[in-house]
Order: sequence, then structure tokens, then C-alpha cells
Amino acid sequence: MNHQTADVPPSPRAWRLPALCTALLLLLTACGGGGVKGEAPFVQVTSWRIDGNALAVSLRLRNVNSEALVVDSIHLDIEVDDTPLATHIAQQRFEIAANGMESLELQLTAKDDGVAALERLSSGETGSLRTRIEGDVISPDEGRLAFHRDGHIYTVPGRPGNFR
Repeated sequence: MNHQTADVPPSPRAWRLPALCTALLLLLTACGGGGVKGEAPFVQVTSWRIDGNALAVSLRLRNVNSEALVVDSIHLDIEVDDTPLATHIAQQRFEIAANGMESLELQLTAKDDGVAALERLSSGETGSLRTRIEGDVISPDEGRLAFHRDGHIYTVPGRPGNFR
């Protein structure tokens, strides 16, 4: 008996499962390859202290990336109630661990109009001030990463010139 098998092409359905598996594998590889990378840090002022035009700001930067973020410089502009308060530009090299935080203590010179707004808050003329912090960090690996944060500040009871 001589049996010959004919070359029968596989049905189109036979290719669907391997193609679907390949597509899913490529998608999972792309999504899981290194996690979040290249996002700007989350920036928050944890305390403010003013004495004349000398403004001390405690700044917390949280790295939302799953890889360490090296920072070579930082720039930020701070406003209170749409009034410029202070600007900070510095070549400052530091590293924020993956999903970690770094605190910076900044000594700034406050602008007169911003100081007047803080004095209104200190005197009780207003209960809070809107704040806006905009800026960026420069990373040798990620380039310029811009950040923006809106919020409010309030007086610290019993501590004139201190805000949170």
C-alpha cells in the first residue's frame, strides 16, 4: 500500500491562536520591560518659613519611577495667590531612589509682593493662600522633566512666619 499525503494548507483558524499568543507576549514584554521611566518627580513643599525677605522652603521630591532618578539641576518658580514669591535655579546633583523620596532645604529670597501676601496670611486677613509650584529637573538620563503642583498654605498656630 502506497499512501501519499497531499499538502493541505492549514485552515486560517489554525494560525489565530499562535498569532494571538505572540501578540500577547510582545505586549507583556513591552509593558514589563523596566517599569515606569522618565516621569517627573512629584514635588511638595512640606514647610515654609519667612523672615523679612529670607524664605526657607523644605521641599520633598518623590520619584514615581521604578528606576533611580539622577538629577543634575533643579529650577522652580513659586507663586502665592497668583503673585510671584520666589525662584530657585541651581546646579544640584542628587539621586532619588526608585519609588523613593529626597528632601531639599532651600534658602530663597522672596519678592516683595509675595512677602506682602504671606503677611496677609500671617495677620489672619486671609485663612489660606493658593500656591503654585512649577519647574523642572534636568536628568542626564531622562533630560528635562517638568513638574507642576497647585495647593494651599496655612499658618502654623503659635509660630509666626511659619506655614504648612
